[in-house]
Amino acid sequence: MRNWLIVNILALLVLISNVAFATADHPSGRSADAALLYMPDSLSRTYRHTEAVKRLNIERDTVRAREIWLEILAQDSTYSPALYNLSRVSRGEEQLDYAAKAYRSDTTNRWYVQNYATRLIDARKYRESMPIYRSLLRLDPRDIDAYHALALLYASGGMPYSAIAILDSAEIRTGYNLYLASIKQHLLIETRQFEKAIEDGRRIVEEFPYDAEARTTLAYAYEASGRDAEAEQHYVEAVRIDSTNIESLKAIVEYYDRKGNEERMLGYERRIFRDERVAVEEKIARLEEYTSDRGFYLRNFFAVGGIILGMATDYPSNRNVIDAYAVHLISAGESDAAVELLRRHLDDDATRDEDYIALLQLENYLKLDSYLAEDLSKGLALFPRSRSLLSFAAYICSEKGDYKGAQRYLVRALRSSSTDEELSDTWGTIGDLYHTEGEVKRAYKAYDKALKYNADNIVVLNNYAYFLSLEDRELERALKMASRVIELERNNATYIDTYAWVLHRLGRNEEAKVAQRQALSLSGQKEASLVVHYADILWALGEKFMAETYWKKAVELGYDSEEMLQHQTKIKQNESK
Repeated sequence: MRNWLIVNILALLVLISNVAFATADHPSGRSADAALLYMPDSLSRTYRHTEAVKRLNIERDTVRAREIWLEILAQDSTYSPALYNLSRVSRGEEQLDYAAKAYRSDTTNRWYVQNYATRLIDARKYRESMPIYRSLLRLDPRDIDAYHALALLYASGGMPYSAIAILDSAEIRTGYNLYLASIKQHLLIETRQFEKAIEDGRRIVEEFPYDAEARTTLAYAYEASGRDAEAEQHYVEAVRIDSTNIESLKAIVEYYDRKGNEERMLGYERRIFRDERVAVEEKIARLEEYTSDRGFYLRNFFAVGGIILGMATDYPSNRNVIDAYAVHLISAGESDAAVELLRRHLDDDATRDEDYIALLQLENYLKLDSYLAEDLSKGLALFPRSRSLLSFAAYICSEKGDYKGAQRYLVRALRSSSTDEELSDTWGTIGDLYHTEGEVKRAYKAYDKALKYNADNIVVLNNYAYFLSLEDRELERALKMASRVIELERNNATYIDTYAWVLHRLGRNEEAKVAQRQALSLSGQKEASLVVHYADILWALGEKFMAETYWKKAVELGYDSEEMLQHQTKIKQNESK
């Protein structure tokens, strides 16, 4: 069988010399294809293989190259170069099949062996790839990539000791390789061979005295063995050797994080945040980790604030950075400054409707009515079909008692709703507005429309059931809706309260008492309305003293005392009838 390398050298020589008898006529007038009929089979295959290589590498014609290799295989199914190249231009199982056939056709060819091993990895056939990589090492005992792959395969397969043995073998045959040595260090630590890990780490540092990552590797070994003084020394030394090495900085940050030394951790973290090579997306992700932990954020408020201020300086137009800075200003009690910051960036190209909503919510909370009206108008002009903005505008109207105005915004929001869930939510809000205005029939019609789009809209089911129970109307239907709500969302005190109240209105007070006690437990007995309901259920069960006690507790929690007196009087009068 002709050696693959010789065949490809021949192909290259043919291309370089611009052999043209693929298209030129021979002196006898016969074409090149016709001339193939007079060539020996081996030379014909070589010629056609050369043509396929040219098609693929020069003309980028993968389709024709593939056709030629398939034609060659139709004549000789064991032709190695065609099998090898087909594995490179195929996909999936077919790719693996060609690679396997090329390998079997010549198991001593390093290229075929390596290609087959790679295809097995691609197909996630890790165990099958192990003996192939071992074969590759027998062919080339200095193949660093093969040692690397085989070590990782052993490690991922739960055989760390075999992986270490492979890496030891690599070290003997090829000398120190920093990357392989680092992998070995982690495996030694994983198998709790701490002293050996330290010993190897020292040798790596001796071999590469000015390599920051070598120092970090040794530091990690010391840390794993519990020798923190030496670990810290080498983490610091790694940064001293190369203060711009991002991996060393991250390593020392993680070390101080594990040791709970927040001040030093943030000191090194600031270097990472000021480095232009670190993507802004990664910086934002790291910042979110610090600000999402409220306790950590408050303990290190000024240090984290310094990082955020640096980010705002470096990335003044990044929307995520702007939002993070605004939140920090609010946390610092500088809400007006946060409003000014967000308003300055309303005209940025990257501004979204949700950015307007965040600002409007802040302005509403701070009661900055002039800003609120101006920015809401501007937002609706820019995003006239934003359902979120229209819904927020409706909320602002309803807060001011302008229910008709709120309904007009919600009707526009309906036209901007694109999913059944959005339509259901909007109709549910319309129903709530109607009920607030006392238009009960219209409210129920709106709720029915909402449930038509989404039969499991929890908020609508809960409100609908509760309002029906207040009127002692369709109580069995109300119970079905309330039951469905607590199936969909368990452990919600408000929803369980509705369920208990419907049971109470049906006269099923023993069941209502059990449910309401659960609602009280979940709320921590801090919601006055839930306490009043529990007292009412107790009164209906004849537990008068306990009912009076809970009515009193509701007043202590903020329930209006005059309203409570009227409520008790009404209940007692109804009982005497």
